[in-house]
Amino acid sequence: MERIIVKDNLEYKVNGNFASLSFEVVSNKEVSLFVSDFECLEELNFEVQDGATLHLSMFAKKLINSLKITANIGENSKIIVHFADFTIEKNHLDASINLNKYNACAEWHLASLSTLKDDKEIAVSIYHNSSDTHGRIDNYGVCKDNSKLIFSGISHILKGCHRSTSHQNAKIVVFDNDCKAIAKPILKIDENDIEASHAAVVGKVSDEHIFYLTSRGLSEEEAKMLITLGYLKPILKGFDEAKANEINELIEGRL
Repeated sequence: MERIIVKDNLEYKVNGNFASLSFEVVSNKEVSLFVSDFECLEELNFEVQDGATLHLSMFAKKLINSLKITANIGENSKIIVHFADFTIEKNHLDASINLNKYNACAEWHLASLSTLKDDKEIAVSIYHNSSDTHGRIDNYGVCKDNSKLIFSGISHILKGCHRSTSHQNAKIVVFDNDCKAIAKPILKIDENDIEASHAAVVGKVSDEHIFYLTSRGLSEEEAKMLITLGYLKPILKGFDEAKANEINELIEGRL
């Protein structure tokens, strides 16, 4: 296992053959961390100590079978994740965020593009293990061709975790009849004094939007590309300009 202590902003490209990688953000620090080239990893772990904030950006172009992400968040600490998923073929991502202490917070934002014969399942869960914890999951996807894309995950608020909040959004736009998309967010609530919600939407791209754009001179393919870019581009705000441009070019190249 490779273990990295994070005290300042860091860009980390994974080099080496180790299967597990761990980052620890020290107490009372606010840092930005960019992680890429982790396709050979099996486990990716994050520890955010008390009073710390981690702005985490991840850019994935390939995964080998499956990746397990685990994050443990301390007291008065926060993790904000932006995950750009442009992996190919068959793979499985399983992310678990544990809000372990008072006022621990987590935001997860993911954009995923599934094309050709990709077969992808993305499970993101947040576990509220203390009072006054706050979690949000936003998964947005585009599914094309003969591909498959599944969003799942659990928001679990344990008994005694008073005044906690948890919200999930899972939305997939389907472009073709032969692709398969599933969104299944789950709430598990063991406490009354909380606020929780979830939403799941899977549907074809709007014919009205296509008609509007083609009526203004765009071809149908150009219209679909513009809609896809608009749907996935919000993830770019979690990346600097150079990386955002690279992600944008990758989206255009896959459509």
